[in-house]
Amino acid sequence: MKKLTHIVSIIVILKYRNKYLLVQRASSDEIFPGKWQNLGGKVEVGERLEEAIMREVKEEVGITLDKDIKPIFIQNYSWNKSEREIRRLGVVFMIKMERKPGSVKLSPELESYKWVSYNQANSLDTIGKSSETGTLAQLKIAEKFL
Repeated sequence: MKKLTHIVSIIVILKYRNKYLLVQRASSDEIFPGKWQNLGGKVEVGERLEEAIMREVKEEVGITLDKDIKPIFIQNYSWNKSEREIRRLGVVFMIKMERKPGSVKLSPELESYKWVSYNQANSLDTIGKSSETGTLAQLKIAEKFL
């Protein structure tokens, strides 16, 4: 019997008023080069989801979130990159920001960022444009939380 192993990824939607912070992957990236997405990455062993949210946001865009953040659960999903790869679980949360951060400092794995409305995001080349779990689908669910 095959042993199942999971990697958990955290996806973070940052919202300020009616705008979302999207980042563009490096054009040299092996997976989804140049695509626009929400923030995120792997949850480290022993790390709470709130800690992973704070760490990933800091690592990817240089924004320090308040320690008393209240993440809003959006959705979860699982997938395999291939039959040989281990199973992955994605957990999507939204953070409503009280104030817009002054500056964004992108990690080297990212090329650009934009604060966009849902309609503006629809015109970008996002990950999984027609997928129920892609970037736009995540934002569509987030739109329900005013």
